[in-house]
Amino acid sequence: MIKLRLGLYKRLRVLNTYMNFFIFRLKDNLLGFDVANQFIQRVDKNSIQFILKKYGATIGKNCDIETGLIFHNNKDYANLIIGNNCHIGKNCFFDLRDKVVIQNNCVVSMQVTFITHTEMEQSKLCNLYPPSRGKIKIEDNVYIGANSIILMNISIGESSFVASGSLVNRDIEKETMWGGVPAKKIKQLRYIEGPDATDHGRGNRPPVDKSQ
Repeated sequence: MIKLRLGLYKRLRVLNTYMNFFIFRLKDNLLGFDVANQFIQRVDKNSIQFILKKYGATIGKNCDIETGLIFHNNKDYANLIIGNNCHIGKNCFFDLRDKVVIQNNCVVSMQVTFITHTEMEQSKLCNLYPPSRGKIKIEDNVYIGANSIILMNISIGESSFVASGSLVNRDIEKETMWGGVPAKKIKQLRYIEGPDATDHGRGNRPPVDKSQ
């Protein structure tokens, strides 16, 4: 009986995913991509990944992508690239004017914002600050805390930690902790090698404070 219920649940989940994809595609064809893009904010986790992949996103294996994501400045999702074993928290904002690349084993907490362009044509400030764009790259084993903002042309180095509520406006070197507005380096991290290491993704090496 339990196996029967599990089998029914899986079939209903697959059916729901295909129904949401059909609705998304119908909205895209009849009302335009912007309307369909708003619909994706309301679908379940399985449907999100399926729709994103069908419309050009690259998403690796064993990824957990939460609901309520907002995508902006895009006509598909080809500029979204996510590696293996990543978590994307609820209500994150992705400006896809340029690429957002998140590599393997990364955790992006809830309500993180990725900004890949600036444009202020309605203001005379555009004479000082013409439109610009640039990709964001998050390397392997990075943690980004909730409500952080990552600006364009930024690279966050491997195994780094970004504290919650940070504004990242410069490149972050690998194995460091950063936080604040704007984000500043808090400390260097190091990793335990050998038999004392536990499974923390990057070569089984948990981070520790180098000041110890």
